[in-house]
Amino acid sequence: MRQNAFTVVLALTVAATAAVSAAEPKPKGPDRPARDGWVQHCTVLYEARVAALHAPSSPTGKARLRAMHAAAETKKACIARARR
Repeated sequence: MRQNAFTVVLALTVAATAAVSAAEPKPKGPDRPARDGWVQHCTVLYEARVAALHAPSSPTGKARLRAMHAAAETKKACIARARR
């Protein structure tokens, strides 16, 4: 009986500790908001390019496919250049 009570108390303690540590917000580094801003900027540029490619007068077929791929690659490169 004592061992079961000890196991239950130990399990509750571990669960409570895990819940408290998970609930604490993770501190962001001092440059993190700047990087988040750059990533948001890259995303906005990408979305504008994609919207332009879906306009009625935009290219179709393989030309659109290549342009969409180029937009995605540009976004990836933009995020890679973003401040870290």
